Amino acid sequence: MTLTVTQLVFATIGVVILLALFAAGRYRVAGANEALVISGARGSTIRNETGELITTHDQGVKVVVGAGTFVWPLVNKVGRLQLTARQVEIGLTHENQAVTKQGVGVLITGQAMFKIAREPERLRAAAERFIGEPDSQIETMVKKVLEGSLRSIAGTLTIEELITDRDRFQQAVSEAARGDLEASGIHIDALTITSIQDTKGYIEQLGEKNLASVQRDARIAKAGASQEASVKENEAQRVIIQAERDREIARADARKIIAKAQAEADQSGPLAQASATQDVVKEQTELAELEATRRE
Repeated sequence: MTLTVTQLVFATIGVVILLALFAAGRYRVAGANEALVISGARGSTIRNETGELITTHDQGVKVVVGAGTFVWPLVNKVGRLQLTARQVEIGLTHENQAVTKQGVGVLITGQAMFKIAREPERLRAAAERFIGEPDSQIETMVKKVLEGSLRSIAGTLTIEELITDRDRFQQAVSEAARGDLEASGIHIDALTITSIQDTKGYIEQLGEKNLASVQRDARIAKAGASQEASVKENEAQRVIIQAERDREIARADARKIIAKAQAEADQSGPLAQASATQDVVKEQTELAELEATRRE
């Protein structure tokens, strides 16, 4: 049976269409915040957070982020990992409580924000560790690691250190968990301790003690302020009394001066008259003596 040219053309077009459909069905595209993990392939294409494409030639699994790749049936197996940040609740309850350096049991709750890292090596580690597992499996692993670090770090601190320097506590827990989490390709964005309680009422007693101390200091400060005010008030009163005394003395001195001046003024009249009379008598005597001399 001989095919005509037309038949050959249509057959060729049909094959091309079938190949195109097959290729389209085998082409997978990873979103900006997800990773395609293809087993039975080599090399990886990863678009990092700045938009740059990074290509590696590792064997085992192929990881594609923010790009596309072909997946061949019977050869490759494909899975997806979400790279968006997610939150997990952590907590130490009565069943798994921590024991502080003082031997006091503590119950701690918190939250952690984490995501699968985009660095090629860590992303491949996460792909090999979690491919085919549900997201809940990732959250469970992160929760267990962080709670173990919580318990470990709390055991090296006192109650006072836990509640007064929470930032330091959070940082220490993050550092303790980092090694295990990075080995699985997990990056912790933030860790927040939301509550710290103890099983013996120690924190409540500590709070009451601190409150009593604050109230005592307030009373002392108030008494000191009252005493200082009294001292200043007494000093002001003393100044007022002294000023009034000085005014009375000044008025008394003024009255004495006035009385003396008045007395002198009262005495000046008779004294002047007596002096004038004495002068007259003296003149008369001298005149009489002159008359007597002339008669002689």
